[in-house]
Amino acid sequence: MTEKKRRRKSLAWGAGLLVIGACIGAAALYGTQWSLKATSTNEFCVSCHSMDVPYEEWKGTNHFANAKGIQAGCADCHIPHEGFAYLEKKMTSGISDVIAELSGGIPDADAYEEKRAEMAKKVWAEMEANDSRTCRSCHDAEHWDLYEQSPKAASEHRTMADSGDTCISCHRGIAHFPPDLGDEAKAASGELNQLAANLPKSPETLYPIRQHALFEHRDDSTPMARLLPSTPLDIIEQDGDWRQVRVNGYQPPDADRILYRHPGKRILSASIADAGQQRLSVEADDNDAGWERAQLTGWVKADAMVADAQAIWDYGEELNNAYCGSCHSVKGPKDYTANQWPSMVDAYADRTSISDNDKALLTFYLQTHASDMPKQEKH
Repeated sequence: MTEKKRRRKSLAWGAGLLVIGACIGAAALYGTQWSLKATSTNEFCVSCHSMDVPYEEWKGTNHFANAKGIQAGCADCHIPHEGFAYLEKKMTSGISDVIAELSGGIPDADAYEEKRAEMAKKVWAEMEANDSRTCRSCHDAEHWDLYEQSPKAASEHRTMADSGDTCISCHRGIAHFPPDLGDEAKAASGELNQLAANLPKSPETLYPIRQHALFEHRDDSTPMARLLPSTPLDIIEQDGDWRQVRVNGYQPPDADRILYRHPGKRILSASIADAGQQRLSVEADDNDAGWERAQLTGWVKADAMVADAQAIWDYGEELNNAYCGSCHSVKGPKDYTANQWPSMVDAYADRTSISDNDKALLTFYLQTHASDMPKQEKH
C-alpha cells in the first residue's frame, strides 16, 4: 500500500471515528436533556409515595389552578431554572431524595408531619439565601403593576429592596401547609415552668409567668389589682407562699386604672380595681410623655414566678420563632416600636393556636426589646 493510500485510509478512519463520537455525544446530550426534563415533571416528582401529602396540599392552592390558567409545578418552585445551579440542584437534591425514598425515610403521612418543620426550614433558608430566585422566574418585580395589587401588598412590595425581605419572607404557606412549630414552644414552656417550681428562697425581685391577683391583705377574697405576666415585683416581705410586693410604674393622664412600666410606652403592668385606686401612690415625674409615677403595694401568692426576667425573654423569643415564623420570616423585636407591637401581635395571633397567656408573654417580650427601648430592661 502506497503512502498516499495509507493517509487516505487513516483520514477515513478518523472521519468515521469523529462521526461516531459526534453521534454518541449527540445521543448522550439528547439522553441527558430528556432525562433532566422527564425527572422534572410533576408526574415524576409525585410518583414517590412520600410526596402524596404535599401533592394534595398543592392541588388546593393558586399555584395549581387559578383564573389565568398558569400552573407552577414542583420543579418551577424547587429547582433553579438556569445554568449550573439547575444541574447542581438536580444532582444533589435528586440523589438525596432517591436515597431517602429507597431507605424509607418518610414511610407514611405521620412520618411526613414529623419531618414537615425540618424540611420547611431547610427550604425557607435556601430560598432566603438565593433571594427566592425560583419565585422570581415567574414573578418579575420589574414588571409588577403595583396599582393592580392590594394596598397592603403594594406597600410591602415597594419596600422589599430596602427591607431586605424576599418572596419567601412573607409567602411561606403559599403552596404547602406551614408546619406547626408549637412543640418547640412547648419544650421551652417546660423549662420556664421548671424554673418557677424551683424559686430561690429570698429573691429581691420576682416576675410572674401568668396573671396574678394582688390583694391588700393575704386573707382578702377580692383582688385590688391584676398583675400582668413579666411585671417586675419588688419583694418587701415574705410569709410562707405569700409575698408583699411593690409594683412601680407610670400612668398617663387619661388612664387611672392602668399601670404601665415606662413613661410613654404602653407596656402593661397591672389593671387596677376600685380598692387598688385608693391604695395607689401617685406623684409627678419629669418625663417627656407627661406621665405620672405610680406605685402600688400588696400581697401576692408566689407561684408561677421566676427570679430572672431573662428566662421569660428567652421563652418569648421561642414563642416568636414558633408562632410567627411558620407563616413568614421572623420579625425581630427591633422591627417595631413598643407601642406598635400589641396591634401587630393582635393582627396575627388568631391565625395560630397560641394561648392567651403565651400571647401576653410574646407581646411583652417584643415590647420590652422594641426599637425604641433600651438594649435590655434592668430592674
